[in-house]
Amino acid sequence: MITDPIFYRLFETSPETFFLLLGMSADLAAATAARYEFQALEFKETAHRADGVFLPKEAGLPLYFLEVQFYPLPSVFADLLTKVYTYLKQHDPGQPYCGVVLFANRGLEPTVLTPYLPLMDAGMIQRFYLEEMTELANAPLGLSILDLIRQTENQAPAVARTLVARAKAEIEDLALRADLLEFIETVIMYKVPQLSREEIRTMLQIHDIRQSRAYQDAVKEGMMEGMKEGMKEGMKEGMKEGMKEGMKEGMKEGKKEGIKEGMKIGFAIAKLAAEKKSATEIAALLEVNVDLVRQVLAEIERA
Repeated sequence: MITDPIFYRLFETSPETFFLLLGMSADLAAATAARYEFQALEFKETAHRADGVFLPKEAGLPLYFLEVQFYPLPSVFADLLTKVYTYLKQHDPGQPYCGVVLFANRGLEPTVLTPYLPLMDAGMIQRFYLEEMTELANAPLGLSILDLIRQTENQAPAVARTLVARAKAEIEDLALRADLLEFIETVIMYKVPQLSREEIRTMLQIHDIRQSRAYQDAVKEGMMEGMKEGMKEGMKEGMKEGMKEGMKEGMKEGKKEGIKEGMKIGFAIAKLAAEKKSATEIAALLEVNVDLVRQVLAEIERA
């Protein structure tokens, strides 16, 4: 069974897909996605967690809270609003917002909507049904990948092969392409659980890009650049830590510690990338921001 996290991973890897879902054109979706940061949020002093939040990078834009619902939950809209209002209370009570719920099918939507109708009528809560999405000719890649999730076991492999070919042809960024191909693999693993990953790769004609000579050479040649980026980040953190702890050497010691930490991070990212880990997995393992990991991987590719 397809689970919620797989959707959040798609929106994290290809954030413009979320805005395509909202009905934006491909160009507008890409431009809008660049103005947001996708995060999973834990709320202070509560048991609430929001797995999909698009935080605006500039003032005046609405927050987007995403809920993916693949099983019946009568309180889904109440849960969504609890997270929205908790965030507003802890951050900016005047922040505009939009809550989005993606249901697997219309039958999973609660039958009693009376408390939420005014917000729905105002467009502050929007509902989408994966089963009712129509396949568009020449749809952007992200939207086509989302459509893959609703395909049957018999249909999915052929659709996936087409998406693999498109990803190879359309995505120049090696790290992003690897993430999208891995995502397509994962969907097929859910759809056809009796096949091994290697069998699925053979079926989809996927060659793991992280095992290619070009990628491995890029990893090796980009290690110094990766360390440089890691050192920059480490220096910032080191300076903050130095000031906070009130060390005698202050900023001098902070920088020194930052350089040391940066070198460790740079080497660690390059090593995990060589082990075929995705940017999201590397960030989780090293407990660093995924954007930093992607930045290092991008520098590796350009080297």
